[in-house]
Amino acid sequence: MKTAPFWLEDDVYWRFRDLVQAHSGLSFPEKKRRDLELALDKALQDAPKGIHDPDAYYRYLRYDATPAARRERARFINLLTVGETHLFRDSAQFDALATQVLPALIARKREMVAKLGTAVNPQLRIWSAGCSTGEEPYSLAILLRELIPDIAQWRILILATDINEESLKQAQQAIYSDWSFRESRAKVVRPLYFAPCGSGYQLHDDLRRMVTFAPHNLIDDDFPAVINNTVFMDLIICRNVTIYFEPMTTRRIVNQFYQALVEGGWLVVGHAEPSVEIYKEFTGHMIQGALLYQKLTARPAVKPPLTRPPAPAKPAVKPPRRTDLLPPLPLHSPPTTNGSGYEEARQLLSHGRVEPAITLLEDYVAANTQFAAAHCLLARAYADLGQWHQARAWCQKAMTVDPLLPEVYYILAMIEEHEGQLELAISNLKKVVYLDQERPLAYFNLAILYKKRSQADLAQRALKAVINRIQAWPADKIIPDSGHTSGRRLAEAARQLLAELENES
Repeated sequence: MKTAPFWLEDDVYWRFRDLVQAHSGLSFPEKKRRDLELALDKALQDAPKGIHDPDAYYRYLRYDATPAARRERARFINLLTVGETHLFRDSAQFDALATQVLPALIARKREMVAKLGTAVNPQLRIWSAGCSTGEEPYSLAILLRELIPDIAQWRILILATDINEESLKQAQQAIYSDWSFRESRAKVVRPLYFAPCGSGYQLHDDLRRMVTFAPHNLIDDDFPAVINNTVFMDLIICRNVTIYFEPMTTRRIVNQFYQALVEGGWLVVGHAEPSVEIYKEFTGHMIQGALLYQKLTARPAVKPPLTRPPAPAKPAVKPPRRTDLLPPLPLHSPPTTNGSGYEEARQLLSHGRVEPAITLLEDYVAANTQFAAAHCLLARAYADLGQWHQARAWCQKAMTVDPLLPEVYYILAMIEEHEGQLELAISNLKKVVYLDQERPLAYFNLAILYKKRSQADLAQRALKAVINRIQAWPADKIIPDSGHTSGRRLAEAARQLLAELENES
C-alpha cells in the first residue's frame, strides 16, 4: 500500500526551521520547506526508540541535553546537508586554479624562500570549507601533485572541513564510483592516481595523506583560530555552502574568511552564492570564465591580469605526510603603548592589513628606538608575510632593548619551527612560559611541538598546564589575539588532544 506524503503543519515546520537555524545556521525558508520535511521524514524512520511523531522528536532534540540527543540532532542536521559533489566539479574554476591561481601562489612562495637564502621549505595552506565527501580537497591535492615537481620539499596543508561528520567519514575512505569521475579532467587522472576498489576506485595513499579532515561548523566554531588551524590561508574554497544561510550570516562568514586569508590570498565560491556586493572587500578577477576573489589590501587602479606560467614538469617524487604548523603568534598587548602609531599598527594587523602596518611601524620604530614592543610587533608583521629573515632581524633588535619580552621568544619559536629546528623552537617557548606563566596558548604550542617529537609525556604535561590555567577563567573569555578563541574552546582542544595522547600510550 502506498504511503501517504509526509507534510508538516505550519507551527511544526516553524519550530523545526528555527531549531535547525539556531544549531547550524542553515536556513529553510518557505521555498525550501519541502527539503526540511523530507529530511525530517527520513530522520523519524530511524529515530530513537519510543519517538514516532514530529512533536516528540522536536522535544527530544530541543530539550534533552544527553550525549545521545546531541548525536541525534547532529544526525538530523546531516540529513539536511548531504551535498552534491564530484571530482573537479566546475571545470572553469578548476581551470582557473590550475593554470593561473595555484601557479602564481607557488611562484610567490618560491620567490619568498629564495629571498631568504636559507634552506627553508616553502609552505602552502589551503582550506576546503564544506568539503562534503572529499572530492574537492582531493582534486586540489591532485592539482598540487601535478604543479609542484619537488612537492616532497614543500610543507602543504589541505584542511577539509564539514558540519556533516558522516560525510567526513566517507571522505576519509576516498573511494568513489564512476559518477564522481564525470568531468573530463577526472577521467584523465583516474588511471594515474586511483586504484580499483570493489565497484569503485580508491585514491592512492600518498594523496590521501595530503588532506586533513576535521568537523567544523561555520556558524558555531571560531575562525580564524589557532586551535582549528584556520589561519594564514593562501586559498579558501567554500562553494555552495552559504546559499543555505541568511544574508547577515553570510556577510559575517565572508568577513571571517577575509581575516583568515593572508595578503594576496584567494577565495573561491559557488556560482549560486549571493550577490558580489557581499564580497566587496575582495578584488574580483574573471579568469577562464570564472569569477574568483583575492584579498588585496592595496588595490590597483586597474587590475592586472594574472600571467600564464609555463607548464610544470611531471613530478618525480611522492608527496610527504602533512606536518602541522606552529600556530601563529599571539599579538599580546605590551604593558605600555607609548604612542598612537603603535596602536594603529596593531589594529591594522588584527584586520590582516600587514603591509600598511609594516610601513607605519618602520616609521614608528625610527622615532621610538627604545620601545621593544614596537620592534617585536614589526617582527610579527614580517612573520605574517613569511619573511622570516626580516622577522628574525627585528626580534634581535627587540631583544637588545628588552631581553625579557615574552613575545620575542614566541616569534623566534615560530621561525625555528618553520625551519624544522624543533628543539630550538621548544627552547624559546619554554622561555615564554618562564617569563609569563599565565599564557595558556604558549603551553598549547609546546604540546604540539612535543607531540611532533613523539614526547608524549611532556606533551601531556603541557596540555594539563593549559587546562589548569584556564579553569579560573570565565568560559567565554577570549584569549588575547588568538583569532577570537575563547578559553573554553582552547580547553576543549587541549582535553581532546590529551585524550588522544593517553589512548596512544
